[in-house]
Amino acid sequence: MQWGQEEARPADPAREVAAFLHRRLGSGPALLWTEGDPPDGEPSGAAPAHRAARWADTLRRLLGRAVEPAGELTPGEGSALLLFQHHGACQVRPTPGSDQGLRLRPGQWLLLPPGCGCHLKCRPGAEPLALRIPTA
Repeated sequence: MQWGQEEARPADPAREVAAFLHRRLGSGPALLWTEGDPPDGEPSGAAPAHRAARWADTLRRLLGRAVEPAGELTPGEGSALLLFQHHGACQVRPTPGSDQGLRLRPGQWLLLPPGCGCHLKCRPGAEPLALRIPTA
């Protein structure tokens, strides 16, 4: 994300993601590729559910609002869906009704607005995680 002056850039990826969400929640789909490494420090073999819970806790603290691990990628009424590609790559096709897709690569975050879900087609070893952020 372009921040302008060097000192205006957040100190770590979690703060960069929180700033991205602060600016983009309530608008259309958005993609972020953070400039730093993920802050969780966990090896790639760590359970994705545990990693999602850690990210949810971190973003909940930084945003001051609810953030929950998402068990399903179905459209959520009144909540945005946030995907993070930890390792590998996945094809993401937003739903409902999209014939277009995009490739989510390691370090990329995809924010889908309320009412949007997605279908993932991941390569072997890919590790995506999903979070829900209530907006209503």
